[in-house]
Amino acid sequence: MQRWFVLIALLGCCIDASAATKVDLDGLGWTFRTILDPQPLPISVPHSWPTMDVYQKYIGTAIYERDFDEPALIKGQVIRLHFDAVYLTAAVWLNGRKLGVHEGGYTPFEFDITGLLKPGSNHLMLEVSNAPSIGNIPAIATSHGSKEYPPDGTVGKGSIVGWMPYGGIVRPVSLLISETVYLHGMKVDARPDFARGVAALTVQVRVHNAGATALVNVHGTVAGITVNFEPMRVDSGTDAEMKWMGTLKNAHLWSVKNPYLYDAKLTVPGDDLTAQIGVRDVRIRGTELLLNGTVVRLFGANRVSEDPKEGLHESDEIVQRDMKDMLAANMRMMRIAHYPQAPALLDFADKHGMLLIAEAGNWNMSAWQMADPEIRLLWEKEMREMMEQDWNHPSVIAWSVGNEYESFTKSGIDWTRDMRSYTLGLDPTRLITFASRFTLDPAVRTGKDEASQYSDFVSINVYGNYAKGFDRVHELWPDKPVFVTEFGKMGEPGLHDPNRIEDITTAVNAIKARPWMIGGSLWTWNDYRSLFPGTPSSGIRNWGVVDLDREHRDSWNAVEKLFKTELP
Repeated sequence: MQRWFVLIALLGCCIDASAATKVDLDGLGWTFRTILDPQPLPISVPHSWPTMDVYQKYIGTAIYERDFDEPALIKGQVIRLHFDAVYLTAAVWLNGRKLGVHEGGYTPFEFDITGLLKPGSNHLMLEVSNAPSIGNIPAIATSHGSKEYPPDGTVGKGSIVGWMPYGGIVRPVSLLISETVYLHGMKVDARPDFARGVAALTVQVRVHNAGATALVNVHGTVAGITVNFEPMRVDSGTDAEMKWMGTLKNAHLWSVKNPYLYDAKLTVPGDDLTAQIGVRDVRIRGTELLLNGTVVRLFGANRVSEDPKEGLHESDEIVQRDMKDMLAANMRMMRIAHYPQAPALLDFADKHGMLLIAEAGNWNMSAWQMADPEIRLLWEKEMREMMEQDWNHPSVIAWSVGNEYESFTKSGIDWTRDMRSYTLGLDPTRLITFASRFTLDPAVRTGKDEASQYSDFVSINVYGNYAKGFDRVHELWPDKPVFVTEFGKMGEPGLHDPNRIEDITTAVNAIKARPWMIGGSLWTWNDYRSLFPGTPSSGIRNWGVVDLDREHRDSWNAVEKLFKTELP
């Protein structure tokens, strides 16, 4: 039976730090010290401590502090302390009072500090840890590997994540000043009707009332159409959700070839949310992926989020520089990383017609971790934070519920079924997948023996022996499209890499020869630092077609030719 999905641009984010009056807390004025240091060092935020030579391999806790003056407030205004991201966990104190703890190193969070500030100078302190545990997201992986099948609940040998744990306040910090009623997120669903040339718009907005019970009016424009929500009474200290529906005539579609974007803005007194949206239709038809009715078969690469000087911070200029180079190499569709991405990366993908699979959290988890109720709740929280941050982007066509977890176990199959349901409950408009490395495992005799049965398209990580691996996946799930989320080879460290070129060429030709395969995402575009076992003594894993300093290898030129294809 044919399964159809209409995926559209979803607008908004859980927290928009640009709308209310904003007071930057970035730059100088901060100090940093680890819990082993006798004295703090002056630093500038955003900050990733592994970029500092002496702390390059430090895994543990650090203290960030700064003073700031109380901003001028008008009576009745509220003020929030907003963090774009802190890796990996952050406990926050203001004037000696603990505000709370946030876990998850890539997504925004904030605290209402109205009434907690004092006249004159105020003191902010964060206790930040980049130390993973078996219960973190991403966790220390305890996977037993593909040759052992112990019962669920058995703990295997632990392994740190494969990328650098860039601890620190890795993205901007600010104070947000608004009226007591402010916007807490919005989402636009634009479903195209090709026959009529229109799109059905559903606009949802969430408001928060930090003051007395009030009648709230939200209005704005979406794609040039005036949007007025029915006034709603919102009780003190609560959130409320509103919905508006309308029709966009002469809808201009967003596509890879023509990534057309519309402007959208919603407003309440003293606050607004703005974004750009795209109208596009993505669906599965048999073993094909269609974008606006055209078959999609595209290639791309994973990109490890780091810069030699900036670490995980990655300024907008760094992100745009890298994405331009990926685009020049015809990298158009990819599972781009194992974790939520910087907003600038998704903005670039929207504007340049790139298709992304967004992934959060479950990196190589074992069966017992996926069965643990607390880990499940933590993953759901972090997945929701990523989705609410990213579902405004037309470039995001699918959500991934994990990478290389023990998908051949009962707990792995249950996880995929349950997290598919959870994710679709939040956003029913996108496809669901995960990156599997167990499709060739002897334990997987039929499609019912592995969790890819719950993927809308099967995503696989394959290194070598490509034709055999691809054909086996098609035998297991003959009615599903297949995307290669990882392939490639750790090649020569210099710029001349014939072995890597040979491996990539073999993989891409094998993908192109099989009509049920919809593309592949190379591991990786860039070399990256790592503490993962087996990393060369240099501390750099040489998987990229560009090196750590973004110099092109010969394989970049090979990829640019191999990945060139017709754009939908």
